[in-house]
Amino acid sequence: MTDYTDVCGRRLWPEARIVGGARSTFGRWPWQISLRQWRTSTYLHKCGAALLNENWAITAAHCVDSVPPSDLLLRLGEHDLASEEEPYGFQERRVQIVASHPQFDPRTFEYDLALLRFYEPVTFQPNILPVCVPTDDEGFIGKTAYVTGWGRLYEDGPLPSVLQEVSVPVIENSQCESMYRSAGYVEHIPHIFICAGWKKGGFDSCEGDSGGPMVLQRPDKRFLLAGVISWGIGCAEPNQPGVYTRISQFRHWINQILQF
Repeated sequence: MTDYTDVCGRRLWPEARIVGGARSTFGRWPWQISLRQWRTSTYLHKCGAALLNENWAITAAHCVDSVPPSDLLLRLGEHDLASEEEPYGFQERRVQIVASHPQFDPRTFEYDLALLRFYEPVTFQPNILPVCVPTDDEGFIGKTAYVTGWGRLYEDGPLPSVLQEVSVPVIENSQCESMYRSAGYVEHIPHIFICAGWKKGGFDSCEGDSGGPMVLQRPDKRFLLAGVISWGIGCAEPNQPGVYTRISQFRHWINQILQF
């Protein structure tokens, strides 16, 4: 397991069948990371992130904006935050470098992307594997995307202990804008974003999911990072899809930084 591109996006843990979805099963999303921030006496879950290789993770810039790297902790391989009894343990890494996109705009959330370098590389294991990065600018319209995180179960609702998953269709940005308009919001959603969600609502990412991965399954069954959870208005409201940073637009920037 030396070259991360050989193992990226694969699931090694045997699949359990899920009906209806909601709680994920152990090892199903091995690139998912809990990004934690120091609060008075302990590190608390703040955002999601995804593993890119043994040294780097990716998250949303707004999750780490003006947070010193020393206040961040990444927990990899976690599934149920409340359980110690899991087939494989988690690994934790301190953050050495926070590389936020230089054009990140905290008002519009454009270029909402940051890469985090660990002090020490992680060891891949069945519940800790990197996700693949797109190699071209495919649009993914109409494809099913999977979004995962430990964010709130509904607006202002409780935080779950088990990693949650939801599937949402990728939609055109123009359709995304018109859905928001019909909900009463005028939003400009340029191509650096990718939208996913249902017209009727009901399935979405929520607070605490930010920075986490939105993935698609390739024909070869591996998973590709299509988006990083950036923003939305409310959670799972009708006509208010989730808006994600479109990773294919940033693949050159990402690959540049991974050289370090």
